[in-house]
Amino acid sequence: MDGVLCDSEPLWADARYAVAEALGSSITIDDFHAFYGSNTLQWSAGMAKLFNHPDPAHVARLTIDHLLNAYRNGAIRPIPSGIAALRRAAARGPVAVASGSPREVIGTVLEILGLSDVVREYVSCDEVASGKPHPDVYLEACRRIGTNPARSLAIEDSLAGARAGKAAGMTVILVPLEGAPTSAGADAYADVILTSLDQLPLTAGSASRSD
Repeated sequence: MDGVLCDSEPLWADARYAVAEALGSSITIDDFHAFYGSNTLQWSAGMAKLFNHPDPAHVARLTIDHLLNAYRNGAIRPIPSGIAALRRAAARGPVAVASGSPREVIGTVLEILGLSDVVREYVSCDEVASGKPHPDVYLEACRRIGTNPARSLAIEDSLAGARAGKAAGMTVILVPLEGAPTSAGADAYADVILTSLDQLPLTAGSASRSD
């Protein structure tokens, strides 16, 4: 979802800066790198350690609430080519979203983007044993929509996501975000690299999954 259906990394950064300030601390862009692919328990524990705060759950709640408020107030940045590709895929078979975002964030984004009607299932890394780059979230997404990972596409923009899709045995379609540090090195795990999902052919009988 993040980086495929919407460009959300700047909003995550804003949320983390705001929480750091609210708690009388600070955080840098370099600190964010340690959070890529991690689930909520992992990144909130990392932030709490940086802030010397005793309650990671409180840090997580503040961060998620700030992000949700930004989304609901119109700050979300849709990626039209990703949304259009998801709709084309959904017209041919089931799609699932497999994301590192918390489940309530995924649901909110899908609602705002008008995709709740086409996404049958969505899975957060919080719902499985390990986040990306481990395959758990993709395997669970495939299980929920009853599809064989080997016959599915993982649409990704990041290194952690591409590794997760490859580890799940899926065909990895990489659409890197220009200049995004999360995309660095992802090409080594991609089966196909596109500059836009408008380039993704979805022929009759094909199956597609979206990150």
